[in-house]
Amino acid sequence: MKAFIASFAKGQVLLLAPQPILLALIIFNKVSLYYSAPVIVSLAVLWGWFDYSGKAQRRGASVLRKLERLVDDFGWLNFQEGAGAGNEMVVTLLDKASFGSSTLTTPQLANATSEKIKEVYFTLELWYFSMRQKVRLLLRKVASMIEYDLLEVVNEFIEFYGEFVEKVAEETLRLVAKGDLASLESEREGFSTFKTRLAELRGRANAFLQSLRDDGLPVSETKVRALEVDPWFKIGTQTSETKESPS
Repeated sequence: MKAFIASFAKGQVLLLAPQPILLALIIFNKVSLYYSAPVIVSLAVLWGWFDYSGKAQRRGASVLRKLERLVDDFGWLNFQEGAGAGNEMVVTLLDKASFGSSTLTTPQLANATSEKIKEVYFTLELWYFSMRQKVRLLLRKVASMIEYDLLEVVNEFIEFYGEFVEKVAEETLRLVAKGDLASLESEREGFSTFKTRLAELRGRANAFLQSLRDDGLPVSETKVRALEVDPWFKIGTQTSETKESPS
């Protein structure tokens, strides 16, 4: 509403610029004040609306392009979207973990849990492609898009991001932590890369959401869920303490 009022005021200023000429025409009875005033106001309203609509379309297109980049990068990191992607996908740890010597679970229970996580992963993968398509469709029809459409897809991204981190990434890492981490030592660097890239993506997403909130768009959250599980963290801490302790 504030943006429209600003555009309306701008229209009034522009339309008042030729007022000396209009005043002269009124004095010499060439133009009626009774009829000219409504015309000026109407033109100002039209100008304000077109100016506001243009700004809203440009803002919507800018927001959608940023969201599209975040969605594409998430797919690159987690769904093998793009060349060279997927080497650090956290879900691949499920097929590489070993639970034969575990005292925290059995191979049978671990396998059942792994299958459940994979089912959730494939469900979220379908959701991902649907959401990505929605963003691209909105970009193509940005001229007719309303704010509700924009808010809906942004909130969907927030919800999707949190669901993936909680039900796929963290559940995978909790399960892996119950197994033999020594057998996954070669995967440790890959996970570290994944964790770093996900943190970078989260930082960009949070900055994006905060900017939307600052611009007056009532997004559901200004921060997406952080990854809080690291099965190698305790081992790394213990190793560091061992190196620092006196011999």
